[in-house]
Amino acid sequence: MLTMAQQIETWPQTVAQFERLVEATQDDLVNFAFHQLGNQADAEDAVQDVYVQAYRDRVKRHHITEVRPYLFRMVRNRCTDLHRFWQRRIAEPITDGVASSEDIFSSVAAREQSQQLRRLLDSIPSREAEVIRLRAFSELSFAEIAIVVDRSVPTVKSRFRYGLDKLRHALSAEGGTR
Repeated sequence: MLTMAQQIETWPQTVAQFERLVEATQDDLVNFAFHQLGNQADAEDAVQDVYVQAYRDRVKRHHITEVRPYLFRMVRNRCTDLHRFWQRRIAEPITDGVASSEDIFSSVAAREQSQQLRRLLDSIPSREAEVIRLRAFSELSFAEIAIVVDRSVPTVKSRFRYGLDKLRHALSAEGGTR
């Protein structure tokens, strides 16, 4: 059975069609952006930017038939732009409000796990890490990933396999389990 996101075959042109697209893809795109950026608010902002651009340019994208992978590519590009921007700019962390100690401990634990996973993925070539992120966190098929990264399906499968091998090696070197 196809999910709603997989049923969207053409670029939406009306507000109602676009609302269905957002409803069908938002969680997956934010999750993907989060794993690229490491921050929920930044991920949500990046996806929001992509939706605004996608709606604004809807007429010139009417020919696109692989809508879901194309949106992932747009989010990927937006995350890359944000990384470049952040590398050029030194930013101080901003706190806004008071959190409970439970929220703080929960946030710290989640951040540590996320940082460990990001560190492991950063230890392998970026093209392999990206394929793993798209497959594991965003649950894209190899065919969809091939569209996102603009490579063939066999290349995507190879990158996935080699990336997993390198992650196993990195975990083994850290004393983790296989």
